[in-house]
Amino acid sequence: MNEVLERRFNEIGARVKFVNLSRRDLQSDLKIVVDVKRDKNGEFFEVASDSFENIIVPNVVPKDRHLLLIHKDESKKIINKAKFLCGHDETHWFAASIPESVRNVVDVDSAKQALKPKEVIAVESQQNLTKFKPQAHLHRNRARVRQGEWFFIPVEKTFNQIEILKNEPIQRGRSKPHICEELVRFGGNTVMVNSRFPNGISVNEYDNLIKSDPKMAKLSWRRMSRDMKVFVRGKIRHPDHKTVSLRIWYEVIPNEETKARSRRNLAFLD
Repeated sequence: MNEVLERRFNEIGARVKFVNLSRRDLQSDLKIVVDVKRDKNGEFFEVASDSFENIIVPNVVPKDRHLLLIHKDESKKIINKAKFLCGHDETHWFAASIPESVRNVVDVDSAKQALKPKEVIAVESQQNLTKFKPQAHLHRNRARVRQGEWFFIPVEKTFNQIEILKNEPIQRGRSKPHICEELVRFGGNTVMVNSRFPNGISVNEYDNLIKSDPKMAKLSWRRMSRDMKVFVRGKIRHPDHKTVSLRIWYEVIPNEETKARSRRNLAFLD
C-alpha cells in the first residue's frame, strides 16, 4: 500500500516517508499527521498513521504539483475523514489540513476552495471568480492577494499615523512570521508567547505561571495579540515566499486550516 502512495507523491516530484504515530499523537484523537520535514536530501512529506491501509490519494495534479490525501477513520460508528492538500507553493512543500465541516472535497481544486475563508469567497464571487476559473487560485487576482496561509482583501480605509506600526509580524502557532511593513490592529486578546507556548497564554495565566514557577520568567517572552482585526500596507516579507507589495490597505484573513481537528491548536498572532 505504501508503494502505491509513494508513487502518487512521486508524480508531483515529492518524496514521502511513512512512520508510526508518536506516543503523543496516539494519546489524542488524531489518527494521522501529515507534515513537511527535512533531511540531508532536502524536504520530504512525513505521513504518520496507525492505519496506512485507510489512506488514499484520489486526485493528483502533476503540473500544479498538488495532490489530495484522505484518511478514513473507521474506528467509530461514524466514519471520519481527514483530508490534506499537499503541494508546492513557490519555494517549499506544504501540507494543509482541510476542515471536516466542508463537504464534497474530492480533488485538488475543491480542496483549495475549502481552505478559503468566507470573506475571500464573497469578494471572489463579487468579481465573478469561481473555483472553475484558473484565476480563482492564483496568488493574486482582481479580488484579493495570497501569501502562504494569509489572504489580503483590499479595503477603503485610512488610519492615523499614530495607529500604524512598522515591520510587525503576523503568524500562527510555530510557523515562521510574515513581516508587514505597515500594520494596524484592533481588538483581540493580549497573550504572552514563547517557544513553549507558541499560541500564547493570557496575561492572567502568565502571572499565575510565574507565581507557581519563578524560573519561567527567565524564558524569552513576547507580548502579542491573538484573534484581532488586522490591516496591512506596503511590503509583506517571508523567507519562504515572494515579497508581496500592497499599495493600499488590505484586511488580513487567515485560511480555514485552523478549523480542522489536526490544526486546532493554531492561533492568529501578531
